[in-house]
Amino acid sequence: MTTITRPERARRQLDWAAEQLANCRLCPHRCAVNRRRGKRGRCGAGAGVAYFQEFVNFSEEPELSPSHALLLTGCNLRCTFCHTAERLHDPAPVRRLTVTGLRRLAARGRAEGARNLNLYGGEPFVNLPGLLALVADSAEADLPPLVWNTNLYCAAEALAALDGIPAVWLADFKFGNNRCAEKIAGATAYWDVLRERLLELYRREPGKLLLRHLVLPGHVTCCTEPVLRWVAANLPGVRVSLRTAYLVMPAARGEPDLGRFLTPAEVAQARRLAAELGLELVPGADSAPPAAAAPAAADRGSVLEAEFVLSPRGEIYLRNAPREMMRLARELAGQTPANANPPEHCPGVRQGAKRRPEPFLTTDDTDGHG
Repeated sequence: MTTITRPERARRQLDWAAEQLANCRLCPHRCAVNRRRGKRGRCGAGAGVAYFQEFVNFSEEPELSPSHALLLTGCNLRCTFCHTAERLHDPAPVRRLTVTGLRRLAARGRAEGARNLNLYGGEPFVNLPGLLALVADSAEADLPPLVWNTNLYCAAEALAALDGIPAVWLADFKFGNNRCAEKIAGATAYWDVLRERLLELYRREPGKLLLRHLVLPGHVTCCTEPVLRWVAANLPGVRVSLRTAYLVMPAARGEPDLGRFLTPAEVAQARRLAAELGLELVPGADSAPPAAAAPAAADRGSVLEAEFVLSPRGEIYLRNAPREMMRLARELAGQTPANANPPEHCPGVRQGAKRRPEPFLTTDDTDGHG
């Protein structure tokens, strides 16, 4: 049986991708802008692919870490709690991604111990035409396993165009109803769209699907409970990453719910429900063992700024966490010596679901993030 390579699969979609650039309908917003003429829709993405940060991330789920994060510009959601909102639509400084650049990034990630290339930032689906072109022009051997780290708020045709290309679908199921999604992220019909796309992914490639849900303060009943119950009823056996490392971003500071940390009761309620439903929870990033030593990172032309956040309850939150920072955090939290393997669970140490490159540190009751 002949195996169809990822570049071959991508080449089959180039005509469709060109149509999207001329009349963009990649997501439910259906802006219909002509990117080839320099027009930009709600997501702000252009005709090509641009990124604003890349690094080898040691704080993803253990099955993904270390993961080479490539943070793309452009997103079709406007989440109040987004870590990277300040950079997604800022035209400078960003770098255009080329085939040569992609090959070099992939080689460097491998040299630093990365197991995959993790596309997010940003939303990879709004960059789909450019990403398909890059994959189509690449050699299969030059492409690492691709993690499609997505909000999944996309058109059905966009999902179909990627068939067989990602190694992992890392999908965020953020909200449990349309009202919260529209208020917090500006997404209409979110609950309906996400369920349809998840059912399609589950039908096609269930073994590649890893579902994330970030528990939001004040939204356990309206969002976390409906999400987990629907997943248990409709996606049996799917792996779920239940994220409780919520930190407050500047845009959320004035919000009565999103402007605070999760309470221990909210975290316990979410975990108890997941257990009662029999969901297959994957270990959190806290349980990832230290990776084997890798060569020092090559000069990327910019400094990766890691963040160390202490909550009012004394919890330590990490963002852009290199291996050394994770060890130091565990030592400070009294979990394990700095040179020892971490325990299965480190409740005093948490990692955010996405990363924001600018420093952010707070001990205020109304500040944090997730």
